[in-house]
Amino acid sequence: MVKGFCNAGRLEEACELFQAMKGQGFAPNVVAYFMLLEGICKHMSTRKALELLGEMDKAGRNCSPNVITYTFVIKSFCEKGQTIKASRILNRMEACQCVPNCIIVITLIMGLCVEGHVKEACKLIDRVTGHGVSNSDCYSSLVLALIRINKLDEVEKLFRKMLVNGAKPSAIACSTMIREICREGQVLDSFCLYNEIERMQYFSSIDTEIYSTLLVGLCQQSHSVEAMKLARLMLRKRIRLEAPYDEIIMEANVLTTL
Repeated sequence: MVKGFCNAGRLEEACELFQAMKGQGFAPNVVAYFMLLEGICKHMSTRKALELLGEMDKAGRNCSPNVITYTFVIKSFCEKGQTIKASRILNRMEACQCVPNCIIVITLIMGLCVEGHVKEACKLIDRVTGHGVSNSDCYSSLVLALIRINKLDEVEKLFRKMLVNGAKPSAIACSTMIREICREGQVLDSFCLYNEIERMQYFSSIDTEIYSTLLVGLCQQSHSVEAMKLARLMLRKRIRLEAPYDEIIMEANVLTTL
């Protein structure tokens, strides 16, 4: 019945039924708590959700919140634009020795940046790095978050700092960084960054479309030497030119000497 009330959005009745069960000596299990928590996160205030987390802590036994519970609540808070409140839940997790997972950290980093709290996102990274989440994962997430909020100057500095410090950016961070620099019309800079990442062997699973994007950009801006270098590299790696880029390259007529 608790689940039925929650699904129908009748949270007041669900909460009343839940308390009535407890009043009659029935101890709700973790499934019942989670169903109510899910409904509260969806339909009610974040304050109510925090109160229920407190109840789960007091109930003890197998009802104490675990990393799955905290992940769900933090994601719900962030979706409501309450990322600062969500980040404070980490204090609860630390108190019960529950280590935040990668999903929690990435969600918080993205949420904080989108809401304009970039400094707090950086502080969060300092706080969680080395405690179950890698430095590279954290900063790769920050790269993607800064790109999302159009902080391209900041993200370029951060990305290059990662390379210098040996923090290996993820394949998606590498791909997105190069793509964004290309979109800004800085194709030669993008190619130089590509070479730097390639030299460090961080391209094991990069999006193959990036090669086509780079090649087209170099051709369109008449950087024929760099275009031929990249084309030869693509041949060596057996990376095919994707449609519709192949037609653009043919029209550019830059690679006829390849």
